Amino acid sequence: MSPFWADFVKLFENWEKSSKRVKASGHFSMPNRRSSALSSTHQPSNSAVKKTLLSLAFLPLAAGSAFGAAGTFDELMWVTTSPTFSYGTSTFYEIDSDNTNLFGAAEFHGANLGTFTVGDTLFATAQQKSFKNNGTDVTSHTLFWSVSGTGGSGSGNLNLGFQADLGGGDQRWGADNTGSLTGNMLAGLGAGSYTLSVWSRITTNSVDAPAQIFNNRGGSNFNATFTVIPEPSVALLGGLGLLGLLRRRR
Repeated sequence: MSPFWADFVKLFENWEKSSKRVKASGHFSMPNRRSSALSSTHQPSNSAVKKTLLSLAFLPLAAGSAFGAAGTFDELMWVTTSPTFSYGTSTFYEIDSDNTNLFGAAEFHGANLGTFTVGDTLFATAQQKSFKNNGTDVTSHTLFWSVSGTGGSGSGNLNLGFQADLGGGDQRWGADNTGSLTGNMLAGLGAGSYTLSVWSRITTNSVDAPAQIFNNRGGSNFNATFTVIPEPSVALLGGLGLLGLLRRRR
């Protein structure tokens, strides 16, 4: 018998015992963790409790559809221009859909990452937590990224290793603790306007959960923009060339 049904049977047995007490004493009493906040006039009736028990019988179907037996939360990312990771010199973002500014992190989705010069570097690392229950086991976490724009494109991923058990099936995974970073996300990009998209994925043992679960805004991903401009020397040479052309025309 699953833990849920064991709890349900126990709850039903307690209700039967309470029902017998009602018949014997003419009033209903049910233990409640917030009993001090309930007066006798707000105690549920026998019929109400029975309806509640019947409703609970169908709860796993609804809960499984809405939440599943595994998922992610507290999804965080750091972006840095340095190939050596440091929390103090990185920009801290959250990559989730609840817009909570978790731990003071800025929302990555919709952010403007600024302006870079051709040849600059940009890296990222991440950390996130997962939950699991009902026999599900989370087996890996991965951060994915892609860049698209007018002067090139690129993509890659970063494995987020196991960091800690947090209790109750919750775990923390990430690459920030080891200083591991993505590849240079600006590599090969020419001057232009760009979108950097990121998303994450966990894999499971497929017990009571999909083999892959994505944190990706329903497939739209978390997107930020940035601009790449030519190197100053290149821009200067281009300007000199244009000046020379104008002089010849005169």
